[in-house]
Order: sequence, then structure tokens, then C-alpha cells
Amino acid sequence: MNRFLSIVLTAAFFSIAAVSASSICDNAPCEKPINVSQGENFNISLESNPGSTGFEWWSQFETEYLSLVDSAFVPGDQGAGMVGAPGKQLFTFNANKAGETDVIMLYLRPWENGTIDQQKIFPVNIS
Repeated sequence: MNRFLSIVLTAAFFSIAAVSASSICDNAPCEKPINVSQGENFNISLESNPGSTGFEWWSQFETEYLSLVDSAFVPGDQGAGMVGAPGKQLFTFNANKAGETDVIMLYLRPWENGTIDQQKIFPVNIS
């Protein structure tokens, strides 16, 4: 199952990336650019509710430029100790190499053949 999901997510990523050779944001709405220095960590925090909806965020990025340091679910204040309460998924990345790249975040239920509910694209400028 995980192999199938990886194939589906990789195909989705490459089809999104193939839309534009210059910038993925030319043909899709993007989030505010993230500016970071090489060697620094940065966070992407997204609303999530995996406990009751089953949806979770998956990341796609170029490993030449970025590495995923950590990914964790942080319950919201109202949901502390409550199963199924909404919160945030926090992704921490490290900027490996100077350049421009994108982090594509896909909100999906892994067991539903990779059907994407939401997509967010974060341009990352590494100096």
C-alpha cells in the first residue's frame, strides 16, 4: 500500500511540476514565499484534523535543496487531550543548498488511492 501511495504521489508531483518549466506558481496559486539562508531550518504549519477525518498532509520537495527534519501533529488549545480534535501539522525543513525550489503540500487520505483534497505550494528562496 505504501509503495502504491508513493507512486501516486510521485506522479501527482511530477504532473504538477511539469505544468511550467519556469515556475510552478505561474499556473497554480502559491503561498507567500519563504526566504531562508542555507543551513537554516524553517517551518510550515498547516491546519489538520487527522484523528477524526483521516486526512493528513504529505510533503513533496527536491531533496537536493531541502531535507525534512521533523513532522508532528500539534493539537489545538481546545483539543488538548481530546481525540479527533483539530490542530496543526508542523513540518520542519532544512535548507541544504542555495537556490529556488518549492514545497508542495498535499492533504489526503492515504488509503483513498491518493485522492487530493487540498494542495498548497510554498516557494522557497535559499540564499
